[in-house]
Amino acid sequence: MIRILGIKIIDRIKEAGLTQGILSEHASVITTRLGFHEVTDEVCSREAYLVIHLNGDTDEYLILENELKLIGGIELREMIFNADKEPLNVLKDGTQTEIMGILVEREKEVVQTVQKILTSYGCNIRTRLGVNEIFFGQPAGLIILELKGDAVQRSLLEKDLKALEKVHVRTMVF
Repeated sequence: MIRILGIKIIDRIKEAGLTQGILSEHASVITTRLGFHEVTDEVCSREAYLVIHLNGDTDEYLILENELKLIGGIELREMIFNADKEPLNVLKDGTQTEIMGILVEREKEVVQTVQKILTSYGCNIRTRLGVNEIFFGQPAGLIILELKGDAVQRSLLEKDLKALEKVHVRTMVF
């Protein structure tokens, strides 16, 4: 089983320090951490997101989650990759922040097909992170995407990926 934790920090100036402290205490179960927030010449958003790839002791995950839940001003979501298929996500409009996790079992044709699909929907992919993973004892690639833009296009991306064998898709929407 592979587990990804998504964290939305409502006011990063207030809650980021507390959140970072808890994550540091539980660093032994965190293999990858991606953080992002909106920054332009005109604005620096107080809202921020973290995507945490967890590995290790399941009891430790629960302690981490419970400590994070004690912080006011954050929202938690999770993705769990197992052998089950997940139903298609339902998006109401393009205003939500959607994080998509794609677990690709290592097979050359599958990897190439996934890459072509991601390229064709590139205008909806704002952030992309790839890490190596083991899934049921076999090498796999884990891709984390922050999606933006048209909800119909994002839904089509999800549908195209879920139609592939050896590709597992999970989503979190904030």
